[in-house]
Amino acid sequence: MSEGEILSIRNDLTGLVLSVVSVSFGMISAYIVGLWLFLKKAPFGLRAVSFLLLSCGLAFMGVVTGGLNALLVGTEHAWNKLGANSIGIASFGGERPDILQGLSLYEASAALGCAAFAAIYLALFVFTFFYRWPDETDGS
Repeated sequence: MSEGEILSIRNDLTGLVLSVVSVSFGMISAYIVGLWLFLKKAPFGLRAVSFLLLSCGLAFMGVVTGGLNALLVGTEHAWNKLGANSIGIASFGGERPDILQGLSLYEASAALGCAAFAAIYLALFVFTFFYRWPDETDGS
């Protein structure tokens, strides 16, 4: 595989990753709007079905992201096999600065993304099932 082919594949995969993140945030945003406008007063069954649909959508996006991760790691391995390259890039985020305690830039960004989505998912779970929304008639 040539340098140009690897860069082209890497560029395409990066676009796909951004699309998955964008769709995931779109799903979350739509759920928040639905939660605020409708689900906060909906019966438990409807809230459960809605949260299940959100969970399935985010799980699908997670599986897609996992597949893209495997492809991105594959391009990293192919890039390392080239040896010298014309653009002088040693790796695509494989550097391991001391501040990251042994993690590469790529691993740290993936961990940060997972932590952010986990926190958002947990917050939506709490707002869907446990949070007591203020009554609109009490002036709050």
